Amino acid sequence: MSNPPSDAATRDRSDDESDGRRSIANTGVRLVLDLAVVTLWVLFLALLFLQTAWPRWAFYAALLLGVAAYVTVTAPWTDER
Repeated sequence: MSNPPSDAATRDRSDDESDGRRSIANTGVRLVLDLAVVTLWVLFLALLFLQTAWPRWAFYAALLLGVAAYVTVTAPWTDER
């Protein structure tokens, strides 16, 4: 017969499970936030460029630069382990 797990082992396993759930929740929130920001950026640019009739290449340049800037600003926010 094997011995039942100690309280410390059970606590460690519980903490690991809690950390895993927290990590999944944080990732989900981050994805939703990223999606919302990029969607609002695209909507803003689309409405601006439709109103001003600027060239299509400028729209795509602004779109790419805006997303690149967002990624550059938010990349250090990740939890590096």
